[in-house]
Amino acid sequence: MSVFTRILVLGKYRDSGAPPALIRLTSALQAWGCDLRIDARYRDQIPGLLPFSSLHEAEPGDLVIALGGDGTLLGSARELAGRNVPVLGINTGRLGFLADIPLADIDATLPPILAGNYVEDRRSVLHAELWREGTPISSGLALNEVFVHKGCGESMIELGVQLGSRQLYTERADGLILSTPTGSTAYALSAGGPILTPELRALLLVPICPHTLSTRPIVLPDHLPLRFKLTAARFPAALSLDSHSSFPMVVGDEVHVRRADCDALFIHPQEQDFFAILRSKLHWAEPPGED
Repeated sequence: MSVFTRILVLGKYRDSGAPPALIRLTSALQAWGCDLRIDARYRDQIPGLLPFSSLHEAEPGDLVIALGGDGTLLGSARELAGRNVPVLGINTGRLGFLADIPLADIDATLPPILAGNYVEDRRSVLHAELWREGTPISSGLALNEVFVHKGCGESMIELGVQLGSRQLYTERADGLILSTPTGSTAYALSAGGPILTPELRALLLVPICPHTLSTRPIVLPDHLPLRFKLTAARFPAALSLDSHSSFPMVVGDEVHVRRADCDALFIHPQEQDFFAILRSKLHWAEPPGED
């Protein structure tokens, strides 16, 4: 395992509560002799504290520490996907399912990681393209899910779904979620989908309020491309990637999704365990309480 000495720290730069947490983290890292840089978007909030840098300057062998919640961590991992730069999450948010180290625990948790005692966690990424009249007009990456939905309209939309060369179904619904294993504990779980362990090479297709009640979530292989075609809608629909990027859709548009050629790379403490996180964060399989 690599020993990290050059570290880029980034976080929720629009959050007024971020600078105190940033100072707490960077002070500890400086005390441990790390070569530090701070996300340049903090330039106006914390002038002159440390050298500023950006994700684009991160190189293999560097470590990116994302200070915030899971959204901050996912945003960093999307930008770094395929560049073999690991991301470590320090949680200052509410849940912290992926950003699994509380800020209060860094004194005990970070030194072993910086010394090379950690586990690597590679996660699959989806590449989605929005096609209109036979031409791709937008594209992006998603670590959690690709979501086609009714947008601001009040009526259901109709979507035809194709896996590889095979037609799956045409369904009227409020939307469809195509989730990675990472995203199976996010929106897809709230919509009734199962939990997929991170190492699975699979995708999860979850309908949102389908018109046909027998249309249930289904697990699909991730080596085949999927295609969603918007066949009917009273109002403009939308394509959302990780609830981060959103693109309007009109009838006839298609969304082409495939597993991306790159992975996202996270690192965690050696004692990190996926099922322990399910139990502690989601209260998974928790026995009923006593009367």
